[in-house]
Amino acid sequence: MLALCCLPLYAGDVELGESDQAAIRFAAQDYAQGWYQGDRERMARALHEKLVKRAYLRDAKRQRQLSELDKAGLLAGNVPQNAQRYASAPKRAEVEILDGVGNAATVKLRMDGWVDYMHLVRDTDGEWRIINVLWEPLP
Repeated sequence: MLALCCLPLYAGDVELGESDQAAIRFAAQDYAQGWYQGDRERMARALHEKLVKRAYLRDAKRQRQLSELDKAGLLAGNVPQNAQRYASAPKRAEVEILDGVGNAATVKLRMDGWVDYMHLVRDTDGEWRIINVLWEPLP
């Protein structure tokens, strides 16, 4: 019997060229730095029109509730005051492309205090855009 500890972990195969990988990283950085700078325009160019961002967060009664934002809701929360809020923060934005093939990619983005798991698509205009985000606060 084979023990589970001996099974290889799945590692995604990134079947995308260097230029696609660079464009994916650029979109993830626009998203992250746009947030830290309170720059809606910068963040918006990384987002697909049908973006959905989700997380299970604790409410006032400590119950986990699904939080959902669309593109407009996310951008509304990206305020110019973010620049002051994050002025002395490290502004962590570590992008790891976990998987990618054709017109789809999966990315892990580590930021200050949370992790975003993102799906990106190559849009009809040929640009890579974030279409799904599942995020989790860091403990």
